[in-house]
Amino acid sequence: MTASTAVCSRLLTPRDFGIAALVLTVVALGSVMVGAPFEEALAQRSVLRRPHLRAALTGSWLIGLVLVAASIPAGWLLARLYHEPQITTLLPVAMCSVFFSGHSDVMTGLARRLRRFSDVSAATLFGHLIGIPISVVMAMTGFGLWALIAQRLLVVIIRAAVLQWRIDIIILPQLSLKNLSGMGRYGTVTLLDRLFDSMTYVAFNNLVGAFYGLTTLGYVNVAMRLIEPIRGAIGATSHNLAFSWFAAVQNDRSRLLRRTSELVSLASLAIVPIFVGLAAVMPTLLPLVSGPGWDESVKIAVCLGIGSAIAVPSQLIYSAFSATARPEFSLVANCVAFAGTLAVLVCTVSLGPISVGLSRIAGDVLQAAIAIGVSPRNFGWSCRDRFLALAPAWGLAIVMGGLVGLLGVVPPILDRSLTLAVLVIFGVATYAVLLFAFARSDLVRMIAVWPARRANNS
Repeated sequence: MTASTAVCSRLLTPRDFGIAALVLTVVALGSVMVGAPFEEALAQRSVLRRPHLRAALTGSWLIGLVLVAASIPAGWLLARLYHEPQITTLLPVAMCSVFFSGHSDVMTGLARRLRRFSDVSAATLFGHLIGIPISVVMAMTGFGLWALIAQRLLVVIIRAAVLQWRIDIIILPQLSLKNLSGMGRYGTVTLLDRLFDSMTYVAFNNLVGAFYGLTTLGYVNVAMRLIEPIRGAIGATSHNLAFSWFAAVQNDRSRLLRRTSELVSLASLAIVPIFVGLAAVMPTLLPLVSGPGWDESVKIAVCLGIGSAIAVPSQLIYSAFSATARPEFSLVANCVAFAGTLAVLVCTVSLGPISVGLSRIAGDVLQAAIAIGVSPRNFGWSCRDRFLALAPAWGLAIVMGGLVGLLGVVPPILDRSLTLAVLVIFGVATYAVLLFAFARSDLVRMIAVWPARRANNS
């Protein structure tokens, strides 16, 4: 994704990226509708049979058919609203990807049940390794905006094909209202949760487009292309692994509490410095990747990195809630974050494009605050202990990021790529020293994870 951004940002205009952002956020919302009701429900069920998979696949395809039909008038409406006739065709074509993303989500739910995480990772990797170079070649050969749309289509289609090949279990569609209703409550709550999360992006992009125009939305899109793929990859991987680990002991509260506390503490120490580090080096990284003319994207990307450092590790707490059949807490958090993000964006519009980044930080802070502050009955993990599981990572990463940021503002004596390498090496070394000085026991446990895992596998 970073490589494609480096190429496409030099061939396409910010307005092109703004149009693509409008179209693809609507398509992402559609993908949630076809997959979210089924993937989590299939992974969480205590008993899963083939008829459940057939019913889920049928349900996702029926929803996809409705969405593709609805995208035709929606594309016409958006085209008139933003005076961009291309959207009339772009949206229905891009929306066809939901048939493949729905199939992928059903197969991913099955793979998570079987703990075949390497198959899910391989499918995603091959989807990007094959789909993105093709879209880059399209951009270089004059396809323009269609290259960004094709990127989404190609990655989703290839991922679905590879995942089907790797899992090697044929699921044929078969409508069964009984089996669909069996996923009712959990699937509905999960769908609403994911919908609000995706609607934040849709409403956010439309408000940015309305307030600042499609060119500024293009700057936002480039900033998100540097942060969101990493956020999505880390968030999805940590959730899938943690969810499986938590669900296995969901009926043993003491073991669940120990596992959750340990995992959140160690994972946050590994996750938070990635995003704080990205924010600290972004003034050097983004111009190196995107070239000249994208200065407005830097401040927005810094805010996105800071927000991700706050929200992503706290998502593991919601994974623990969902593994015990309580996804409603994540739904509440996404609703509040949705409202908070839009409220801050509207109230700070006078500040200019930086309000876009500030609104995203506000939404991420609200999500983390709810993860720490809610008190599920019989869960047994106090608000104070949840905060203390996250606080060391936040504190140490802030110190590291501040030092890297200070070094980054020193007038460069090297070219930009070497300056970036120096900043990264300095940040990694600084964080390692901070871990050794202030979180030595956690550092030892993190180092011991892989040898212990290999021993357990043996």
